[in-house]
Amino acid sequence: MTTNHVHKPRGFQLRAASDFYAGFTPGSGMAAAATDRLTLAFRLDRTFEPVVVALREEPEALVLEFAGSDDGAAVRKQVSRMLGLEADGAEWQAVGERDQVVGTLQREFPGFFTAAKASPYDAATWAMIAPRMNQNQAAAIKQAMARELGDRVELAGHVQHIFPAPAALLSLRAFPGLADEKVARLRGIAEAALDGRLDADRLRALGEQRALAELQTLRGVGPWVASHIYYRGAAPLDDLPTAEPRVLHGLAHAYRLEAPTADTFTRIAEGWRPFRMWVCVLLSRHLARSGGWHAPSLARERTLAGRELAKRTTRRSSSRSAASRQG
Repeated sequence: MTTNHVHKPRGFQLRAASDFYAGFTPGSGMAAAATDRLTLAFRLDRTFEPVVVALREEPEALVLEFAGSDDGAAVRKQVSRMLGLEADGAEWQAVGERDQVVGTLQREFPGFFTAAKASPYDAATWAMIAPRMNQNQAAAIKQAMARELGDRVELAGHVQHIFPAPAALLSLRAFPGLADEKVARLRGIAEAALDGRLDADRLRALGEQRALAELQTLRGVGPWVASHIYYRGAAPLDDLPTAEPRVLHGLAHAYRLEAPTADTFTRIAEGWRPFRMWVCVLLSRHLARSGGWHAPSLARERTLAGRELAKRTTRRSSSRSAASRQG
C-alpha cells in the first residue's frame, strides 16, 4: 500500500462526492462510499493497471492510500479529474455568486464539485453493456465480468474486483447476459482503448466537436454514447452536453422555464463558464431529486437531440475539411 496526498480545493467536501457515488448505479463496483472516506476501484489511464484508492479528508488535503500500481502521479491525476480537484474552488464558487440559480444548486449539494467515471474506457464499456436492460441488471453483469475476467486488488484487508482490461476483452466471444452484438462492441472498445483513441487527455485536446465525431466512428457508438464517453469519461470542465435531455429538464425545473430550447440552454450556460459541465451535473442531480428523472418523453427527446448533435458534428467536420483543402 502506498500513501500520497493531493491538494483539496477550497469548498470541496469528500462526503459530497461519496454521497453521489453511493447512489450511482453505473459506477457499481467502481466506488464504495462511507461517511468519512471513499474507495475507488478502476484502471489507470494508458497502462490500464488495476488500482484501488481509499481517500480520506484532512483540513488542507486528501489522503490517498492505494494499491495495484506504484505510479502515484498517475493515480493522483486520475482521481483529481474524477472528483474535480484540478479546478480552482474559489472560481467554482464565484459562478454561484454570479448566477443565483447555480448558487442555489451549490447549496443544495454542498461541497460537491463533480464526480465522473474513471475514464473514457470505463464510460464506453458501461455504454456497451447497459442498453436495453435496467441499470441494476447491467451493473450485475459488469460486476460479474470484473470477478471472472478482471483483476483482484487488496487494500487494507479488503479485496476489490476490477473490470477487465482491454486486452482481456479483445479475446471475449461470449458472456452470460450479453448479446453477441454487445460482445462485439466491447471488443471494438477494447481495440480503440489499446490504440490510444480513448485516452482522456487526447480527447480533451481534440476538443468537443472533433472528439464526439471521432468517437462516433466506433462500432455501436452514436451521438448519445459518444457524449457519455466524452463528457462523463474524459470529464471536461467547460463543455456543454446537448444530447442528454435530462439536463434541459433540470434547467427548466431549476430556472422555472417552460420547455427551454437548446438555444436558451446555450445562452444561459454562457454565465456558467468555465464550469458549464459541472453545472449540468448539478442540474441532473437536481432533476433526480425533484422526481423528474424518468419522464416518459426522454427516450424520444434523446433520439432527437442525438440527431441534431450528429448534424452539427457533420457540418463542422465538413467545414474544417473544406478549410483545410482551401489552405
